[in-house]
Amino acid sequence: MWLFSDAPASDLVDAIRLADRAGIDEVWVADEGVSREPVPVLAYAAADTTRIALGVGITSPLLRHPGAIGSTISTLDELSGGRARLGLGIGGELSLSPFGIEIERPIAVVREAITVARAVITRTASDGYVPPSHAAPARDVPIHIGARGEQMNRLASKYADGVFLSGFDLDRLDDPVAWARSVRPIDVAIYASVRFRADAPADPTCLTGTPASVARGLAELIDRYAPTTVGLALVDGDGPAAMMDRAAETLSLLR
Repeated sequence: MWLFSDAPASDLVDAIRLADRAGIDEVWVADEGVSREPVPVLAYAAADTTRIALGVGITSPLLRHPGAIGSTISTLDELSGGRARLGLGIGGELSLSPFGIEIERPIAVVREAITVARAVITRTASDGYVPPSHAAPARDVPIHIGARGEQMNRLASKYADGVFLSGFDLDRLDDPVAWARSVRPIDVAIYASVRFRADAPADPTCLTGTPASVARGLAELIDRYAPTTVGLALVDGDGPAAMMDRAAETLSLLR
């Protein structure tokens, strides 16, 4: 599951607790800059969950120094007993435009961010970074890249552990999946936006309707693209807990 970060922090935590108890494998909380901060939400949820992976999806090195990103996600991984996941990407309008940040050299920026963040997480030296004596112990945190274009997906295939594909036309994922698998095999996570309403407006990026109909749509994505992970981006606008209940029912129909 992927949750937008505009809901109250306590509601996001409640939804993560529900997901953990429903047997959902992973939850990602969006980082939209000045909305709710995902890592404190995930850290708070870590104390009352036992198995669910906890992902930041995604954060931008244009807003946060990649060394600080590495330290933050490493600490979350320590607190959660090894359940943290890091999503990196260049960022979008919602996170960058409030600060007037313009995107330049996106591929180079993300490549450098992967290098530095991974060096901090693993307590190893890299270009421009030497671990000091007070650096936290090495952790093993997967790094996923939020990617849409060809170059970013090929970058992920070369340097990252996985890609996080969301916001696409669900009938046009062949190329992004192929790009993500072009250099070496990495995890491919496909997250379909979902609206649990039969009257939802037509949107090629969304699955709509009842949990049963959404489950059928997910099954088609699995059959067509064979992703490592398939999930739902909850964008209905209802409370996170209510959306999570319907999403949990949906995924239970896939098992």
